[in-house]
Amino acid sequence: MPSGKVHDAVNTILTFAAVPVGYRLGFSAEDLTLFALGSLFATFYLSPDLDLEGTRPVRRWGRLAFIWRPYSALMPHRGVSHYPFLGILTRLGYLFVVFSLLWAMVVGTLHYFGLSPPNLNLRALWEPDVWVPFSVGALFADTLHIFLDWAQSRLKRPRRRRR
Repeated sequence: MPSGKVHDAVNTILTFAAVPVGYRLGFSAEDLTLFALGSLFATFYLSPDLDLEGTRPVRRWGRLAFIWRPYSALMPHRGVSHYPFLGILTRLGYLFVVFSLLWAMVVGTLHYFGLSPPNLNLRALWEPDVWVPFSVGALFADTLHIFLDWAQSRLKRPRRRRR
């Protein structure tokens, strides 16, 4: 498999190369910005390699890295996490569930002490104009990662000689 640095570099370069192509194809600057943000977030924080402890993507989460331990216990390396489309969906879904549980704990604790949680208006995040380009960017990064792993594995296999 390519190193994490190779994955990061290739994904970053191709993300920034895709933006002007998308612009030439008529996509809006807002859509392309969300696409690039989704791709870079998936490259650096939602990598398929979150199923391995101690990897760069796990370490990037800092003190929140612990949230990925159950995920790595449930997902064998190069299993579902390395399936196109399904892999990024599992990580986005997992992250949504974890943050929902953490937010519920914060709200419950605040209510216990008679405090009100902050009024966060996150409704805009659920608008298709926001999550679709972001998700397509995340899928783009995930697909690049999986393709690089596949290509490296194919190149390393010894070729059978024909007689």
